[in-house]
Amino acid sequence: MSENNNLTHTLLSEISRLKEENADLRDELLSLRQVIHSLIKLLQNLETTTPNTNPHLLLNNILTAALKAVDSRDGSLLLLDEEKNELVFAHVIGASKDKLSGYRLPTGDGIAGWVALNRKPMLVPDVRFEPLFTPQVDQVTGFQTISIMCVPMIYKDRLVGVIEVVNTTSGKPFEETDLDILLLVAHLATQLILRAEGKL
Repeated sequence: MSENNNLTHTLLSEISRLKEENADLRDELLSLRQVIHSLIKLLQNLETTTPNTNPHLLLNNILTAALKAVDSRDGSLLLLDEEKNELVFAHVIGASKDKLSGYRLPTGDGIAGWVALNRKPMLVPDVRFEPLFTPQVDQVTGFQTISIMCVPMIYKDRLVGVIEVVNTTSGKPFEETDLDILLLVAHLATQLILRAEGKL
């Protein structure tokens, strides 16, 4: 009898494990489809973007695609003001939109400033343990940053700006695969912006 009980318990445990595994695979598949859909949207924009393209709509399309690709609702596209050497929050989506739009950040300040200055991406799973994170923007907006990713937009030797995304919708920290996806989005975004400027 006890052998049957053990077998039943083992089978039930295995069924439960397989159900969880299937749920994880479904989530991964949905996430992958979302990434592909976002990248296709950007590629379609690349084919149609000209100097006559509405810049606000273009920046919105870029940032929307970036956020969908990495499962986030809050992010910013910051463009470099080369004369003043400052990053300008050119387009913001999410809770901080009203307070951050047009906000300026000196190159080198905070995570976005570091990314711009060093032209390297940064992934911060938990900002509490990142000395470069400055709570200044959170204080201005009342937003709480938990996890953050920021990548540069570069064409040849020119820094165009950076894309920054904050917090996942699931509450989990960003991972390296998310950073890889955002880097790809930034590459396409750079080409889109330069096409809109008539420089590509």
